[in-house]
Order: sequence, then structure tokens, then C-alpha cells
Amino acid sequence: MSGDRIRLEQALGNLVDNALRHGGGTVHLEAVTERGRRVALYVRDDGVGFPPEFLPRAFERFTRPSSDRRGGTGLGLSIVRTIAVAHGGSVVAVNGERGGADVCVVLPALVRSEASHVGKDAGRPNTQ
Repeated sequence: MSGDRIRLEQALGNLVDNALRHGGGTVHLEAVTERGRRVALYVRDDGVGFPPEFLPRAFERFTRPSSDRRGGTGLGLSIVRTIAVAHGGSVVAVNGERGGADVCVVLPALVRSEASHVGKDAGRPNTQ
């Protein structure tokens, strides 16, 4: 995939930070290429998950679950969405089948026609 490495790291970092602070137990990370056209980045935790009433507005700015008293500004998930959309992708948050929060960022994969020029810029920061 191609993208702004710093912003993509920020998005993934926000998700991992949320999972560590609000989830319980282990944080699971997974990257899956879907049919060579998309890359799905999953961050899952073993906590209690999102309050159901929070899920429809989870990616709105300054939004936090009403039960969250551990600080934060409510911007982390909204930043993740902004970065995903800026890269032509999307993000969704659900409660996992076995509990815990499950957030998935889906981004377009680099297709062959785009890959032909990537090697010419080797060594330069990738800002596409």
C-alpha cells in the first residue's frame, strides 16, 4: 500500500493506545490483504467492548463513552477516521463476537499500474 507513513502510524498508534488503555488483557493486531485491492488493519482487545450507544457516534470529534473517566479528549477515533478517509479508506468499530472492541481500518492496496513508478522513488519519504 502507499500512503503517508507518519499519519498511518498515528492512526494505528491511536487504536493501539485506546485498546491498551480501555481494553482488558491482550491487544491483537492483524493486517490482511483482501483480494489484492484492499488492506484491512484490525486492532482488537479482550475488554468489555464499546457501550452500544457509543458505537453510532464513535468517530465523531470530542465523543467519549459516558462511562469513560480516564481522561482523553475524544479525538483519537476521529483522527483515525480522518486519516483513513484521506487515504481513500474507511474505518469501522464493533464489539467482537467474544467481547472486546474490534476496530478495522480498510485502505486501498497499491495496484500493479501504480507499483511501476514506486521503485523510482526509493529512498524518498512516501507521501502519496
